[in-house]
Amino acid sequence: MNRQKVVWFAGVPGSKWSGIDIQLRDVIDADRSDESPSRTFYHRPIDPSDKNNGHRGSYWGPGMGCGEDWGDLNYTQPERLQGDIDAVFYGTGPRVVKSHFFARHWNLDYLYNHFPGDEIILVYRESQKSFAWWSEVMDMSDGHYPDYRPGYKNYDTMRQLIFQENAKIVDFAMRKGLQWELYNPKTTFKNVTGFNNSKAKYMGSNVTDVYIAICKIPEK
Repeated sequence: MNRQKVVWFAGVPGSKWSGIDIQLRDVIDADRSDESPSRTFYHRPIDPSDKNNGHRGSYWGPGMGCGEDWGDLNYTQPERLQGDIDAVFYGTGPRVVKSHFFARHWNLDYLYNHFPGDEIILVYRESQKSFAWWSEVMDMSDGHYPDYRPGYKNYDTMRQLIFQENAKIVDFAMRKGLQWELYNPKTTFKNVTGFNNSKAKYMGSNVTDVYIAICKIPEK
């Protein structure tokens, strides 16, 4: 079956992965057909010069607006996930599918075992820093996008889950022998499908404490 390649993007709340996602989408000429006003949230007042502000495009998992039943993926057929993705994206280029919930259960292994030829990008930022940053720029209020209450319940539960999710991310990276690299928008994604060096070389970032590991899922 012909399908658009997927970049499965995993990170905990507050890991600053949304800003990195914006740069990733640009630098790999990703399919951005999932971006819409209803899937946009800005952390700070809109500033045209601040290109990495906020949430853009689809987020997946309970409360995220897409893949609301993406919990333990081991109870889901791969064709079901693919159908959910195809219902949101309709453009060309790699599709970045991002979810905090990939870092739960054995979901990263599920992706590795069922989607040969795709790529998994892991984002790591220390857990307490991530929780503090999320608490500063986001909240659990009614009507907030994304809605973190179905997946994280409250602030106390979120803090515990962030530590658990980061542990899952690190465990997967260790078992697959992945290398961590301090995030650098100019070079971090150079081996990811669609990488466009002519765009990357002009990118900058103020992120100084986020690490990236990339897993290329072997073709079967």
